[in-house]
Amino acid sequence: MINPHKRKTKIGFSLSRGGGGPSTFMKRMRQSIAKQKLANTAYFFNPLTDINIYANIVRNPWNKPYIFRVDGITFDSALAAEETNRRNQPIFDGIDHAAGIVFQAAFCLELISRFHGKPSAPYTIINNGVNLEEFSPKGSNRREQLGIDDNELVFITSAKWRAHKRLNSIIDVFNAFQKVTGQQAHLVILGALDQPVPNAQNIHIVGHIPPEDLAPWYRTGDICLFFSWLDHCPNTVVESLACGVPVICTNQGGTRELIEKTKGGIVVEADTPFPFKPVNLYHPPVPDQNALLDAVITMVENLKYFAAAIDRTAIDINVVAQRYVDFAEILYQK
Repeated sequence: MINPHKRKTKIGFSLSRGGGGPSTFMKRMRQSIAKQKLANTAYFFNPLTDINIYANIVRNPWNKPYIFRVDGITFDSALAAEETNRRNQPIFDGIDHAAGIVFQAAFCLELISRFHGKPSAPYTIINNGVNLEEFSPKGSNRREQLGIDDNELVFITSAKWRAHKRLNSIIDVFNAFQKVTGQQAHLVILGALDQPVPNAQNIHIVGHIPPEDLAPWYRTGDICLFFSWLDHCPNTVVESLACGVPVICTNQGGTRELIEKTKGGIVVEADTPFPFKPVNLYHPPVPDQNALLDAVITMVENLKYFAAAIDRTAIDINVVAQRYVDFAEILYQK
């Protein structure tokens, strides 16, 4: 029985000014905790917080116990060892002094364990989530804006584009699909590009979309293509699944865990196993294009099945926020 007189835990958060994936998720989680009245929320510089939650960087002026949400580390072999250590040391320090650690995926835990050692603090694995009322299969889309008819097949992809996101592979598989099947389709590309993309028929380059405006863009697509190499728990995939759009991804990194947990699409064995040692991150291997093309054809032929199979429960931000609060309260009460 819940004690109505029990004082709620006061959880401190960072300011979330960055606008990147970690900042976007932390803002969503803080809003969900406040909306559900799971705990009292404040910012980390408030001296009255009971426990804080940090992502990537720890700022702890009052020496409060904290949960460290690990987003990832640097393991790019193109960098000098000194630069790699400089970038990773704040993360390793955050892990070493944390009251508890949240990993976004089992892949994340394995990565830290291999490069730094298994954490001594209590830890758990909690994937990212979104507001399922905002990111929903129901609602408007942007097909009319793009000149796409309702009955046309649309692939969508989204990222902050860098080499390891492998946009070129996505475009190659998209073009191969049209050539092999003779079926006309569209590819919608969301996100800031790091290099020009050749203009091609039926490829729509949209650019950066603010997080609050993303849902209609995802609903524009029938299938999400996400071939990124060694991602941890991409918000893009979470957002796509929440909007009822099944995903095709490769087998390396934590993305496969999202797809398997939500029954949200196809994980393609398109990459060789990651050796858990420094790799040239921005010169990624080309994934098995034939295997990816086969997966695309399979999903197109069975699209209604894949869309209906998605289980959105695990990516509900309210469920995710409750798990964070439960973990925080266990740590605070120790």
